[in-house]
Amino acid sequence: MRRWQLSSQTRLSARAALCLATPLVVGLITGQRAYGTLVAIGALWGVSQDGSDRWRNRSPRMLGVALAGGPGLALGALFVNHVSAPWSLVVLFGVVAFVAGLIEASLWATQGMYLLLGAILGGGLGFAGRVWQSAFCLMVGGLFVYSVASLTDRRSRRADQRLCLENSMQALAQLLDAVGTEALNHARSRAVVILDAAQDVVGARKLPKDEEGVAIHQVFVVVLQIGELVSYLTSKVEAVDVVVSEALREVAVTIRERSCVDAVAQLNGLAATFAMTLASRSRRLVADSFRCPERTTLVSEMPFRSTIQRLPMIDRLRFALLFAGAVVVATIIAHALDGPRGYWLPMTVAFVFRPDLGPVMRRAMSRVIGTLAGVGIAALVAIAGNQQVSLIILCCAMAAAVPWAAQRSHALTVMVFTPIIFVFVGVLGPDQNLFGPRIVDTAIGASIVLAIDYVMWLHAPSLRPRQQLEQVGVAVENYRRTSSTSDPVTRHSLRRNAFRSVTTARSAIKLAGIEPHLFHESGAPYLAQLNTYIDEIDDHTVELFESSTDPDH
Repeated sequence: MRRWQLSSQTRLSARAALCLATPLVVGLITGQRAYGTLVAIGALWGVSQDGSDRWRNRSPRMLGVALAGGPGLALGALFVNHVSAPWSLVVLFGVVAFVAGLIEASLWATQGMYLLLGAILGGGLGFAGRVWQSAFCLMVGGLFVYSVASLTDRRSRRADQRLCLENSMQALAQLLDAVGTEALNHARSRAVVILDAAQDVVGARKLPKDEEGVAIHQVFVVVLQIGELVSYLTSKVEAVDVVVSEALREVAVTIRERSCVDAVAQLNGLAATFAMTLASRSRRLVADSFRCPERTTLVSEMPFRSTIQRLPMIDRLRFALLFAGAVVVATIIAHALDGPRGYWLPMTVAFVFRPDLGPVMRRAMSRVIGTLAGVGIAALVAIAGNQQVSLIILCCAMAAAVPWAAQRSHALTVMVFTPIIFVFVGVLGPDQNLFGPRIVDTAIGASIVLAIDYVMWLHAPSLRPRQQLEQVGVAVENYRRTSSTSDPVTRHSLRRNAFRSVTTARSAIKLAGIEPHLFHESGAPYLAQLNTYIDEIDDHTVELFESSTDPDH
């Protein structure tokens, strides 16, 4: 039977093709090609937010497509149908872009972007006489993808929590194996990221009342205790017997195949065994790290907050203003080049101009290259006669390739999206001479974003290297100052906050190195300071260990 099981990649591709082909075929059969195409646009946007990540992260994105895209289209279409002045689109897109920018920078990137994209589509095409029907169709497309994904690939919260704990145990096993070797830094960086994910899924919730929920939190605390143990062993340059890392891998299997209740019993058994049989000098510390905390020591409000943090309001306002300015400039240029129905250029700005999603230059170049390739594919289909069956087959093939492309590069994703968009634009609006102008619009839109980024630097000030290093210093000082008088769970939380801030700062330094136009200093001093902070965390952890437990020498 196992040979017939589909991989997650295959399931995503099949789901994308099904969700896009269904509305197109239904629209063709019923003679409602325009409405079918609008449903397909909503489905295409929904497919772009689908993936193999945890359902609790993915579902708000797919719902956001429907709940933001449909109203955005209605807003844009109603506005231009009632206000016919030449400046109407400039005002509309500018105001909506400002609101969308605030939403995007407040950790609702999908909702903000598709509110603006819906408004641009509605304002560009008008949909006179069928505004509400069009908005409803767009929402139906997004909800269709959400429903199919929910039925075919939804995972419960508990499954997500156990998966994160399993990954954490495996990462800690690798980290223990790396103690005293050159692979330690890489293994440690990987473990911090994985533990961040576990903190988001497990530690940011209240303590549940059922047995399995409590066990999940007990295992999570053990994960953090073992992280402390690694800091101690690293400072002492002391490796432990390989049986310890193998035990962690066995616990990971128990979490995956059985339950965390069983894992708690297994961990406590291992703690008792290690206290008596382990050959390591620090066997008592190892045993204590494996021992699960009693339920009575767990507080109802867990101090482990999510590692995902919103930008300060000043940074959100800054992004929203820059975003609105870029969209206004793009709309004015589009109006001058393409007339009042020129919407491709502001849509390009909306796709490229994102809050802190990596190097802007890379995104801009990927969109231009992807558009060129996508236009070539669409042109070949047009030369073949634009047969309806051929167009549907093309859309299905491109949609099925979206998950594959998204895992590889932004340029490939744009390449598979663009032919679908050309098909849809040909159905909904005028399709004369679209190929050349759309390439020009894409290049101009990317240039606008690059120009603003060069002058202002889109990366939020609070997330730049110097500011992140200051946050690391505050987090490390909090850990050093208050952890010695805190309860064990709060101590773990303070330590996690310190390491989390180190990870964020390291990412900021890496990004600044890729986009050096406003980062004139070398990143080496910052990296050296980060290493110093890591040493301080480790040294304080050793102090706590030695003051609370006397190792068995």
